[in-house]
Amino acid sequence: MQRQLVIILLVALVLIMLTVQNPNPVPLQFLSWQTQQVPLIVIILISLLVGIVISSVLSLIKQSKLRDKVRRLEREIEDLKHPPVVSQDEGLED
Repeated sequence: MQRQLVIILLVALVLIMLTVQNPNPVPLQFLSWQTQQVPLIVIILISLLVGIVISSVLSLIKQSKLRDKVRRLEREIEDLKHPPVVSQDEGLED
């Protein structure tokens, strides 16, 4: 938890430094979409938010797959704890 807080604070510090050092608006072009002047910090913040959303979605997908795997393995463990009972008569049929 502390490591995440330190990383968040470092990213915030970098964003503040970028904002202070680059106050000028810049032109932006993306595919066929184009703007005249957009503050650089807006571009950086939008990029950061898009990255957070994408990584969150990917993380949720991975967590879901891992949860399914844990459930499957827990069922397998329970099945191994309680093996089916085979009577002696069934075992001698060979």
